[in-house]
Amino acid sequence: MLDRPGKSARMRRPQEERREQLLEAAMEAIARHGLSNVTLEKVAKLAGLTAGMVNFHFTSKQDLLAATIGRLADEHREACEAAVAPHAGKPVEAIMALLAVNFDKTIATPVKLAVWTAFWGESGARADYMAVCGASDRAYQDAVRALVADLVATAGVAVDARSAALGLCGLVDNLWQEALVEGEAFDHAAGLELCRLYLKNLFPSLFAADPPQDKAAETEDLSEEERDYLARLTLPAWTYRDAAFSAAEVERVHLPAWHVLCHVGELPTPGDYVTMEVLGKRVLAMRGEDGAVRVFHNVCRHRAHAIAPHRQGHTDTVLQCPYHAWCYDTQGVLRGIAASRTFPKLDKANLGLFPVDSEIFCGFVFVRFAPGGASVAERYAPYAEELAPYAIADMVPISDYWQGTVEADWKNVWDNYLEDYHFPVGHPGLSALMAKDYDREPDHATRTIRLSHVMREEVRGDWSTRMYARLLLASEHLPPAQRRRWSYFYMYPGVAIETFPDQVDFYHITPLGPGRSRIRWRSYGPRQADRQLEAVQYLGQRINFGVHHEDNALIESVQENLNAGTYERGVLSDKEVNVRALHDWVRQDMPQAR
Repeated sequence: MLDRPGKSARMRRPQEERREQLLEAAMEAIARHGLSNVTLEKVAKLAGLTAGMVNFHFTSKQDLLAATIGRLADEHREACEAAVAPHAGKPVEAIMALLAVNFDKTIATPVKLAVWTAFWGESGARADYMAVCGASDRAYQDAVRALVADLVATAGVAVDARSAALGLCGLVDNLWQEALVEGEAFDHAAGLELCRLYLKNLFPSLFAADPPQDKAAETEDLSEEERDYLARLTLPAWTYRDAAFSAAEVERVHLPAWHVLCHVGELPTPGDYVTMEVLGKRVLAMRGEDGAVRVFHNVCRHRAHAIAPHRQGHTDTVLQCPYHAWCYDTQGVLRGIAASRTFPKLDKANLGLFPVDSEIFCGFVFVRFAPGGASVAERYAPYAEELAPYAIADMVPISDYWQGTVEADWKNVWDNYLEDYHFPVGHPGLSALMAKDYDREPDHATRTIRLSHVMREEVRGDWSTRMYARLLLASEHLPPAQRRRWSYFYMYPGVAIETFPDQVDFYHITPLGPGRSRIRWRSYGPRQADRQLEAVQYLGQRINFGVHHEDNALIESVQENLNAGTYERGVLSDKEVNVRALHDWVRQDMPQAR
């Protein structure tokens, strides 16, 4: 049987509890009013105690404020020491445990962060802050620096430990400020993941793997209905507007991905070239004298000027850099150096244009800026049989090249593109042309999606829609099931090949930063087209441009609300299974989005 506490212990407990009440109230008062506007009366009122009780525990306002920040410092120090202790000799685990403390939801609360910020920000409080917290702050920074030094030694990389540690501490401070501004909307897990990515940039061999995600443990106590609901939740709104997240997406999602540059029909003869600017890269596809199409970085080896100045062009012999007249042949080999005698001896064979990883699929020239991963042909393999009858590789351009900007995040653009739920209201013209049935077929193995719908037997709508259906040819080169069908073949993250009975086009989306994207498009058709086919192609493009303008209005409206901070998440219907697949792939690549 336990001994009953004595009288002194029973008296001490209420006093300790009241002191804690007052410290909690002091934090709340600082968060609401700032340090200079805090009074003992305000603290007493928030605590539900008398002013005399405040004076009993604290002799002055300065004494109360010092005790308040001291309590936070002790809490943080004790939590850090407890987190690191089990990981002695394991710097990766230790530093991640230390960082996790800074994003613990009991440590980095909006109120506590407001208190820290108040003491940092008011010059009159800095001396008090350093008197209470100076030693613990220095100990924390020394611990971070020691762990970073251990990481340097373990990885064997040339990284300055002090600057790396200061950078990491600065990142945590910056994220704390962000958490203070965003309040309850701040994603603590995402903050921790950004710190991991910072360390991954410095020590890729140590932080290469994504943190484990124990999904089974997270949902084992949930019902099937609850698990289904959670699986249908959209990406959080902050992932569509956060600058750091957007920059990380470029590195992890878009640079390693395949991007469509052009079609071989735009390069009919040797010396023809097409350029593209994407993700800060400038690239050039050119047909060589040997007939092969090659892709290079559009950058001179001398002083980095662009070799090809136009979107599309031709050279009979060599491409001459407009800056200093260095010349490259159609296979990217350096052939001439102006004033060559003023240079030391140069090996021209090793000064050709920088090559870019490329692949030609269905006549489309694809590029990527980080090698590895499946080829375009492997990604599109589930649809090879369906694409083959269109003979896309033999087509030629039938429209001007189009490029534009949309004030919407790239994910927002594809969220809209990949679902038909909005068709009846958002696209009345398209709904008048197409039957209600819509194929939605994500392929998780290849991260591709097939979307497809067939035209109505009796087409309604405006003049363009009705005339398109009336003039559409039999398209006998296509199987019967494809002769009145529009299909779209999306390849994550940014490309779609769109097939119609009369033409084929590409649709390419790349990020220009959070909440902003670039759209590229061009259409291609058979080499021989009579006037009726040309009319059908014109009408088809007219219909699709109408859909494009409608979509832009929709997604820009969505982006404004994603930016505003009111909306956080939505839930997806069965009609939005493709959006769910897209979001799953983003979460796989960007774990902080979970």
